[in-house]
Formats: sequence, structure tokens, C-alpha cells
Amino acid sequence: MIFDNYYYKEPSTYLYLKKKLNESKKKFFKSLEEKNIDLHSQVKLSNLYASRLKIFINNFLKKKKIIFLDCGSGLGFISRELKKITNYNVNYCDPSESIKKIHDKIYPKEKFFRSDIQNLSNFKKKYDIIYLREIYCFTRDVNFKNQKKLIQILNNQLKINGLIIFEQIRNSKDLFYNLPKFKIKYKIISLLPVKLGRYKFLNVFFFKSFLLQFLLKIVYQILSKKINNYILIYKF
Repeated sequence: MIFDNYYYKEPSTYLYLKKKLNESKKKFFKSLEEKNIDLHSQVKLSNLYASRLKIFINNFLKKKKIIFLDCGSGLGFISRELKKITNYNVNYCDPSESIKKIHDKIYPKEKFFRSDIQNLSNFKKKYDIIYLREIYCFTRDVNFKNQKKLIQILNNQLKINGLIIFEQIRNSKDLFYNLPKFKIKYKIISLLPVKLGRYKFLNVFFFKSFLLQFLLKIVYQILSKKINNYILIYKF
């Protein structure tokens, strides 16, 4: 399957981290302290992203014991933090060869496997929730046919009553632009700043309040900032 405008090149930070690991484990862990070393996995705030996910899944979706996949996980920090605070069966994958080599050396016992979305079906496993955070082909590409094919692949890997959760900001043309065209059941939930991710009551109340989400979007517009969202796509 060929995807036009699809992103294959490894991020330079992953190549850099692999280089540091080849030098020594000490240099690798030291490099994780550098600014913006892996914005996808959010090394420094991964515990807060994981906490917010747990609150959302347990208290808004009312799911407790689930098989979870973080697809396009980067270094996997969010997934490992989520595993610490839940009883979920947490799996995660990324297409990067550098990330695979890092996991083989640093996190060999974790449930990580190397895969891009279009080859996910090769692993013959079904999930209750598939989570994708800031994935290139959905956040920086507007190719409808590509996105439709990729969402179909993800949908096929869901168990009955499964759910896809995209976490992303709204760009000029991306998944948000194409959502109405898919003709599938979906829902968009705007999110509080992740620094509030550990506060259960505050987040649950916010998840349920369309008014508060609307007001927060207005505040973000005034401040010229982009708000983060969960896009829920229900199994079809």
C-alpha cells in the first residue's frame, strides 16, 4: 500500500539518541534531559499525559481493564507511565528503527514492537483502545484517501466497542478538516492544559462540560494559542 505525502524519514532526535546510546547508556540518559529531545513522547511531562489519559478512560469512558495500544509512541514514555498507574495491558509501537534499537537495549521487557500503521494488521492483535498522539499523517497532512485507509486499518484492530483516541491540536488542514467526510461516529473533546493532568475532579468535570470547553477555546484564541483535543472515533 502506497501513501502519498506520508512521512517515512526518521526524526533527527531519534538518530541522535541512538548515537548517544551507542556511545554509552550514561550519555543516552543524559541526552534525555535536553530540550525538545522527544516532543512526541513528552519525556518531561509524560506522567501528566498518562494521568490525564487514565482519568479520561476510567472516569469518562468508564473502562477499567483494557488492552491499550499507543500507536506511534516515540520513546514510549507516556505508555510506560500509564502502565505504572493502571492495570491496563499496555502495548506500544513506533516505525522508527532507532527507537527499536533503543528499546532492545534500555527497555527489553516492555511490550514494544516496531510497526507503522499500515502494517499493524500483521500482528494479529485486537485492542480496546488505540491511542495516537500527534501522528504526522493525521496532523500535518490532509490527504483524505490516506487518512481513510489508515483509520480503516486502526478500526480493524479494535475489539467490539473499541475506540480510537487521537490527541492533537488543530492545524490549518489535518484530520479535523476531513472528519465530516468519513461518515463515522466521532466526538471532539477540548482539553485543559496538561499541567492540570493529575487533577481527577477538575478533568472529569471539564470532559463533561461543553460550555467550559467552549470558553477555554475562546481564551486560547485570545492568547493566540492552540488547544489540545481528544478526537474519539468509535468502532464502525
